[in-house]
Amino acid sequence: MAQKKAQPEMTGNSTEQAISVCDVMHENANTLIGKLESLLPLNMQTYSEFYAEYLHSLQDLFGACYISENEILSRMGLSQNTLRFFGEYTKAMTRSGIAQIEMANNIQKTVLQNQIAALKTTDQYIHLMLDRYSKVLAWSLAIFRKP
Repeated sequence: MAQKKAQPEMTGNSTEQAISVCDVMHENANTLIGKLESLLPLNMQTYSEFYAEYLHSLQDLFGACYISENEILSRMGLSQNTLRFFGEYTKAMTRSGIAQIEMANNIQKTVLQNQIAALKTTDQYIHLMLDRYSKVLAWSLAIFRKP
């Protein structure tokens, strides 16, 4: 059901138009929505920069790990079996981490889908109520206009 903007009524002064509550609220809501939409690309870019910096930090960490391994761990005499066990352990932790990332992503996706569904349901309810309101208003006006 498309919304129809009320036709402006002229006030006593022919150059001034009547102000509508809906027009005022609609204009301000559009201003807020426009501001949020304008910030979306900047927020996405900032998140992307954060993520790139995070990955860069991880790369630096591994660089430091190689230096430490050559200078310290090689002197400790760790056996290849110990290192293989450590490799298997970290693979298991990585699989667990991936499962948690996927779970969190699915939860976030489900939450957003539910929020979208709730907004659509609310929109349908608003349209239904506005339709009922206009019918009741028309009916009431017809009763009051009868002689």
